[in-house]
Amino acid sequence: MSDLVVEHVSVAHGSTRAVADVSLSIRSGELVAVLGPSGCGKTTLLLAIAGLLPVQDGSIAVGGRELSRAGRTIAPEKRGVGWVPQEASLFPHLSVGENIGFAVPGGRGGAGRGAARADRIAELAELVGLGALTGRAPNQLSGGQAQRVALARALAPRPEVLLLDEPFAALDTQLRTGLRREVAELLRAQGTTSVLVTHDQEEALTLADRVAVMRDGRLAQFGTPEEVYQQPASDWVASFVGDVVELTGTWRAGRVLCALGAVEASAIGFAPADGDTVRLMLRPEWIVPRPDLLAQAAAGADARVAAISYAGHDAMITADLVDGPSVLMRMAAVELPAVGDDLRLAVQRPGLAFAAA
Repeated sequence: MSDLVVEHVSVAHGSTRAVADVSLSIRSGELVAVLGPSGCGKTTLLLAIAGLLPVQDGSIAVGGRELSRAGRTIAPEKRGVGWVPQEASLFPHLSVGENIGFAVPGGRGGAGRGAARADRIAELAELVGLGALTGRAPNQLSGGQAQRVALARALAPRPEVLLLDEPFAALDTQLRTGLRREVAELLRAQGTTSVLVTHDQEEALTLADRVAVMRDGRLAQFGTPEEVYQQPASDWVASFVGDVVELTGTWRAGRVLCALGAVEASAIGFAPADGDTVRLMLRPEWIVPRPDLLAQAAAGADARVAAISYAGHDAMITADLVDGPSVLMRMAAVELPAVGDDLRLAVQRPGLAFAAA
């Protein structure tokens, strides 16, 4: 088993604590994304798992074997942990096969030693879809192909845990989307326990089994993509992961009375009393046009379409409420309303209520 357990880990850069009391238990074969803004401690945590930074407090273990503790760190090359960097960082003087072979146990400098080693290089090249390109030089590869070589090289010693530090960030959008899906499928097929650091919310939500959201060196939430998006642990997580519509309203028996009517809501992190002022957060796709509500004066709210931002597969609609502010709605790009159209809006699922600032 290659489960990864990070327990109450803190890591410092000089006098600055970059990671503070972070605990993660990652199951064998699981792909976890560590998501957060720049400077939140994502890469620092990855470096500590790799053994490239010592921990100040806490411990890190893989498969029950302790790798790090304050004052004790197993060397990176003895941890059974692989690394895929943001840039492929291939050796320019070695071929694709030699770059992969550099990390195959039993040889150095890319020199092939024995049929078993050659078979392993061929196996890895086929695994990442580069079986026909082992003789090419790195400067003859596309960005996506270079990252595939970096992945094969990281998998060569059969690591127990694979760490990926924003490996798709330098690729163009179309290539990034396809490659990251292929890599995720490959890692799952291999049963490799993997930790992906990213600042790309879509990447984290679409690829990962679970997402660890970090803020200022601390873990803000750890859960499935659905939990992090639909049930954020705080208003900060709600705002950071995805778009939100925020309205002020009054709490009344499990509902928030606001410009969108009486919206059912779950209170997050506090217990409001009837009459309390709260902040209601909604995802734009939770707000929908409901023509069937036109005759129901007490339900929903009247609005007029002010702007449409078309994105191909969907569109973001800005609608001005007749008796309130503007709100955003995300709709599938089929039979979209036009600017100036009047709509009756409703909220199709419970919102998130947070304490007033």
